[in-house]
Amino acid sequence: MRCLGIDFGGKRIGLALSDPEGKIARPHGVLERRSPLADVRRICLAAVEEGVDEVVLGLPLEEDGTRGESAAAVEGFFADLESHLDLPIHLSDERYTSRVAQDALREAGLDARSARGKVDAVAAALILQAYLDRRGRADADE
Repeated sequence: MRCLGIDFGGKRIGLALSDPEGKIARPHGVLERRSPLADVRRICLAAVEEGVDEVVLGLPLEEDGTRGESAAAVEGFFADLESHLDLPIHLSDERYTSRVAQDALREAGLDARSARGKVDAVAAALILQAYLDRRGRADADE
């Protein structure tokens, strides 16, 4: 079951894909934000082109777990995406993923300028991998 992970940001949207078995996530690319409808259409196109079965959208909760302005923007995007894409879409807590992605790219030797376009895709892969791991553990418990 192939999954698409999304890190929805103010300027860019990071994308990640799982392997066909839905076990391992990898960065897939970054879309520069245009308009809500254009962004939704590009994600729908990517989902069709890649044979995606479900989507995982990162939800940026506050440190205390509450929803702030960023979460509200993601929930609006979720509603737009849901109205155009006939696939299951899951919201997944994405706290700290961008920070972890930045740290990983810095450790890999990329400076801030080189990493800028990659952080969002790596964050999407972290969001997706966390979801896949949770789903795998839940399946194992059944």
